[in-house]
Amino acid sequence: MIEHLAVAIVSAIAFLGAILLYGAFSPRRLEGWKFWLCFAAYCVLMEGNGFLANELFSVCGAVGDGVGRQTLYNVIRYALLYALLFRERPVIYLSVTVIFYSWACCIENLVVGAILIFQDDAIRLAVEYHERGWLIWINELLILCGCAIISKAHPYQPQSHGSQNRFTIPAIISLVSIVMTGRLQNGYYQGEINGAFLLYFAAVLLFSDVMTFVLIVWNEKDERLKGENLTLTARARTQAESIEALSAAYAAQRKLTHDFNAHLATLSSYLENRQIKDAQDYIATLREHQTDRILIANTHNSTIDALLNQKAQVAKKNNIDIRFKVNDLSGIKVAPMDLVIIIGNLLDNAIEACVKLPATEREIYAQLLLKDTLFLSFRNTSPPVEIVNSYIATTKKPPDLHGFGLQNVKTALKKYDSFYDMAYEDGYFAFTIEMENDLPSATKNSFFAT
Repeated sequence: MIEHLAVAIVSAIAFLGAILLYGAFSPRRLEGWKFWLCFAAYCVLMEGNGFLANELFSVCGAVGDGVGRQTLYNVIRYALLYALLFRERPVIYLSVTVIFYSWACCIENLVVGAILIFQDDAIRLAVEYHERGWLIWINELLILCGCAIISKAHPYQPQSHGSQNRFTIPAIISLVSIVMTGRLQNGYYQGEINGAFLLYFAAVLLFSDVMTFVLIVWNEKDERLKGENLTLTARARTQAESIEALSAAYAAQRKLTHDFNAHLATLSSYLENRQIKDAQDYIATLREHQTDRILIANTHNSTIDALLNQKAQVAKKNNIDIRFKVNDLSGIKVAPMDLVIIIGNLLDNAIEACVKLPATEREIYAQLLLKDTLFLSFRNTSPPVEIVNSYIATTKKPPDLHGFGLQNVKTALKKYDSFYDMAYEDGYFAFTIEMENDLPSATKNSFFAT
């Protein structure tokens, strides 16, 4: 009974170290007591002597016995824990798990090698006859401390622009480290290497694994800086566009004010001379010729009106035929910041695509309609584009500095119950969104048409 309890506690410590590391890179599926309840349930079901753990170990026997079987068994256990408690992409589940297990193996070899230098015979007997419970405690506690330090030094931060590729190279390095660790263990069991060699080589492998963490952090920082740089660039461009739109509106207002005074003088002259028929004809003529409007779109939503008219000014400056179909959007509950991100980025992309075409072929048609749900549609002429897995293959140079606009749109849509689709057909690119008119929430889901 005591031995079984000790094994369960050791498994729980190992799992705790794993979730501390996972939490540094991925968001939790659950919060508070629900998270810890699921964690406790997993520890009970997957502890070393549990039924599920034994069944999994038997299945892993398909790859053979020895280090390979043990490695596969542990990687699956830790990966399942990751997938159960954290939200992430499958490739990251596997990559981070491999990195974690590589660290664990290196620490184990490091501990064994360090003690072997002082107690060679005693440790050899303990390892050969699997009487190494106290070694396991040391290993797991060291792993737990290491993961706690990483969790403290690298608290989770959402990576809106992050790429799963930042884990690829570190995972490959860690996989090589696991293979080398297994080779070290076999070499030691077969008497090919001594404790000192095991210690030194394990230290080298552990150092390389620590460098994988540094590489991940560096990549994240690089991605974040690129995103911030792009955001600042977009803000500067938006401010410039706002100034141009404001200047155009001011010039139009001055023109209207000047014309208004002239029209008043003419009408006053007609009325003073009792030329009622001439005054009526003049008013009718004014109505016929009053086609220019300061506001190209009037939705009764100040945020959207400002944004649409600003982008319309940019489109007209680039000889783009831009049209809007809107209704009363005063009842929109979607956060203004998210509206600016979604509408602004999609119109920017549309304008950018149009300017690559001859002036006679530049068209943008946008629909913003609020009924039971909010319907947004943006259709524009465009050079051919390739859509792969809901992403557009960028032709910009360098490619890693671009693609953030569309990613920002998707990130904003994730806050709402939404459905979106994109397509390219007959020279036109279309992006369509249907979303609930509701406040943002972390529990909402967005879906891409497949």
